[in-house]
Amino acid sequence: MISEADNQSQVVIAVADAMAALNAAYAKCKILHGSISDRAILLQKTVDGVKGILADFDYASYARDGAGAAEAPEPKLFQSIRCLEDPRAVRTLLDDLESLLYLVCWLGTFGVNQAQRAAYIAGLPADPNLPIKTWNRGTATDIADQKRSHMNTFASFERCILNRMRDINSPLSHLAEDIYKALFLHPGCSGTDLIPIRQVRNVGMPVAAPASGVERDPLVLRNDDANVATILFNLFDVLARHRDVALAALNAAAANIAGGA
Repeated sequence: MISEADNQSQVVIAVADAMAALNAAYAKCKILHGSISDRAILLQKTVDGVKGILADFDYASYARDGAGAAEAPEPKLFQSIRCLEDPRAVRTLLDDLESLLYLVCWLGTFGVNQAQRAAYIAGLPADPNLPIKTWNRGTATDIADQKRSHMNTFASFERCILNRMRDINSPLSHLAEDIYKALFLHPGCSGTDLIPIRQVRNVGMPVAAPASGVERDPLVLRNDDANVATILFNLFDVLARHRDVALAALNAAAANIAGGA
């Protein structure tokens, strides 16, 4: 599993490869994964480096075939807000990619392997107020409410999640930031709360309601066909760019070791 990674750069490569596989499965067969988690992404070490593999398709489904009507998959801490709030909601590719954001944040906070997690627990006092811990407590509605609060603006995401990671300048921190921006900060979505038109216009953000003045949840508006293609392009571009940076870092580290031998 991904817990076999030695460092964050390997994790970045693994998740990028896994999401590329998901994108291919969706493009060719309209298959959604439905349960992106640390158990669903495998890391394979090869003579040429590492690669990621997408596994655990127990909750996979075809797009728009009623996916979500069955019991919601576990663990809920990685589930998208929409799926937490309505287990019967038809899932989309963006729900899987939102789950990836929560996975990256979790690994960036607590560590990518057992040794790092043990060191985190031993070296730092347990923080009962660490906001990300609420993603694993209470009912699905409770968790969705917490995620909405943390994802509502970039300022809240930065304060509650990014700045509480093990290293705010780490590969996973930078990846989480860019996934968040691609997923939430785009025309038609300026947060995860219901935003009245007057507030949106006052701060110069995109209008998050139709001309009729009826408020709409940006997470729903995010899935309008007019926005989906751009969001997906940006997300997969983010993953590809971060994979290239991570691979370069690993190659540089290997060259330094070889040069010192």
